[in-house]
Amino acid sequence: MTTVETLRLPKAERQLFLDDVDIAQLENLRRTMHQPNKKGAVIRRNPVTQRATGAAYGAVYRPQTRSAPAWDPETNVWKFWTIGDKQHDEAGFSEIHESRDGVNWSQPHVGQLSLQGSRENNAVYVSMGENRTSEIPCVVYDGNDPDPSRRFKGILFTLLPKHAIAFATSPDGIAWKLLDVPFVESGDEPNFSFDAAHQLFIATVKVRGPYGRSHALLTSKDFAQWTEPELVFHADEEDQQLAREVIINRLANPALQQPVVNHPEEYGVDVYNFAISRYESRYIGFASMFHHVGRTWEGRNHDGFHHVQLASSRDMRNWDRLGERRPFIDSSPLGAGAYDTLQILGPSSPVIRDDELWFYYTGIKFRWPPENPDPDCAAICLATLRRDGFISLDADEDGGSVTTEAFHWEGEQLYLNVDASKGEVFCELIDATGQPVPGFGRGECVPISDDNVRLAVNWQGHNGMPSSSGGPIQLRVLLHNAQLYSYWFE
Repeated sequence: MTTVETLRLPKAERQLFLDDVDIAQLENLRRTMHQPNKKGAVIRRNPVTQRATGAAYGAVYRPQTRSAPAWDPETNVWKFWTIGDKQHDEAGFSEIHESRDGVNWSQPHVGQLSLQGSRENNAVYVSMGENRTSEIPCVVYDGNDPDPSRRFKGILFTLLPKHAIAFATSPDGIAWKLLDVPFVESGDEPNFSFDAAHQLFIATVKVRGPYGRSHALLTSKDFAQWTEPELVFHADEEDQQLAREVIINRLANPALQQPVVNHPEEYGVDVYNFAISRYESRYIGFASMFHHVGRTWEGRNHDGFHHVQLASSRDMRNWDRLGERRPFIDSSPLGAGAYDTLQILGPSSPVIRDDELWFYYTGIKFRWPPENPDPDCAAICLATLRRDGFISLDADEDGGSVTTEAFHWEGEQLYLNVDASKGEVFCELIDATGQPVPGFGRGECVPISDDNVRLAVNWQGHNGMPSSSGGPIQLRVLLHNAQLYSYWFE
C-alpha cells in the first residue's frame, strides 16, 4: 500500500468524489456531473419597490440576488435578500422576503423607506451617511455570535469613496448597522458565504485578471479582521478556446435567446461572479462564466450570455474544474416562460433541504434591453439536486470499484449515498497489509440494491464498523450498474 499521510474523516462529514486527493485507485468507473432540476421563478419583479419601465436603466434587471436564503430560528422563517432599485445614484436598497417552505415567498412591510408615496414595502438598506444608502446583496446568518445584534452579517458594494465592499450587521436582517471596518477595494460583483463548521467568513471580490473579470478571496474569523484579497480564480487559455465553440453553437441555435451584437474577433469568456461555499468535505465554487460576443454600440461593455460552471477545492486557492467545464446551470430555451434565457448569476450557496440541495440564482431574459423592455424580465429562480449529487462515480454492466486512501474515522456506522436500483453495491474494508479486514470483506457485505441518499452498510455477523483502535483502513466500494455519490460515518 502506498505510504501517504493518513486522512482523518470527522463524524458525519460526507466524503464526495470531486477530485482524486483521497482516492488510491479507480477501476472501470467514470465521473458524471449532474445538473440540477429547474423549478422556475420563485421571486419576481415587485411593482411597489421597482420603478416603472424606462424610469431607470438598471430597474429592468431587478430582482437579483448574490445570497442564499437564511433560516431565522427566532421567527421560524426563511429570509432572503434581493437587490432592489435605486431612488437615485447614492440611494440603493434591498428587498427582504420571507417563506415557510422556500418556494412561496412573501414581502413583509418593514416601513423603512417611502417608495411611491408609501412605506408599506419590504425595502431594507444600510445607511452610509450624508443621505446615502446601500443595498445588502450578500447576507449570512451566524447563530454562534453571542451578540444578538450581530446574528445577521452582510457585505455591500459602494461606489464612494471608491469601488469597494463594506460590512454591516443586523439583529433581524431588517435594521442594519454599518461597521467601522476598513473597506476592501472591489469590482461590482462580490459574493459571500459562511463556513459555520470552521467559523470562517468567506468573501470574493471582482478584480482584473489575465483574461478580464477575475476574483480574489478574503476571509475572516470574526467579521472584523480580514485577510488581504488574494487572486484565486480566473479564466485561462483553455476557457478561451472552449468559448469560441460554445458561442458558435449558441448563435446557431434558434431555440435560445440571442445576443444583440456579434463580433467574432472579440469572442471570449471571463468570470462574471464567483461564489465559494463550504460543502461537507470540500469547497464548491460556482463560476458564472460570461461569454462575450462583442462590444455594444456605446463601446463601454460587452454583449453576451452566461452559464454556471462548477469547481472544487480543499484550500480555496487551488481549484479543480469539474464536469470538463460544461455548464452546471445553463440557459433555458425560449417559449416556456423561463427567465434564465440569457443572463445567469449563479447561486451563492446550496441550501440543504432534507434529501435535496436547493440552488437560488438570478435569471434575466436579456443583457441589453430593447427599446420598450418587458419590466418582468428578471427573477430569482430555483433548481434542485440530489443531496451530494454534484458528481457520481458510475459503473456499467462490467462493474468497477473505487478504493480510498487509508484513513482514521470517527463513528460506528458506514453510510453510502448511492443509486443501485438497477444493480448492486458491495463494500469491503482493507487493512494495512492490503488485505480485507476479517469479517469485513466483500463476501460478508450485505448487498445494496436501492436508490437512497442515506443507506447503511452492514456486514453479516457485525453491528457497524470494527473498532477504530485497530489503526487506519481503506474502503473499497464495488459497483455494478450503479452510481456512487458519497460515503461517511456516524
